[in-house]
Amino acid sequence: MKKLTIICGSLLCLILGMQEAQAQDSLQLDARVKQRMLLNQFEADYVLTASERVALKQSRLAHQYRMKEILDSIDISDARRKRLIQELKKNPFSERVQSVIANHTDTSDSLEQ
Repeated sequence: MKKLTIICGSLLCLILGMQEAQAQDSLQLDARVKQRMLLNQFEADYVLTASERVALKQSRLAHQYRMKEILDSIDISDARRKRLIQELKKNPFSERVQSVIANHTDTSDSLEQ
């Protein structure tokens, strides 16, 4: 009975782990926005079109993805990297993330490029 429980538990963890791995591998930028906004009914001049909002969202997600790649390449502790990635998810243009990247980036490399 114990072996059956352990085997079933292991199989369940394996299946859930595979779903998580597939979710991490997908690099599609899912940029859904509302087609109609409430403000559009009253002040149409202030509202961006749906295509403009999608473009802004995609650029923000691309910026967030680039910052995550940079954080992964910086030589810092794993705990600090996790905290910075969480901060990046909350606020894509975080000052804390920007300062860490600026402090750990070699300025001579950026001048040569």
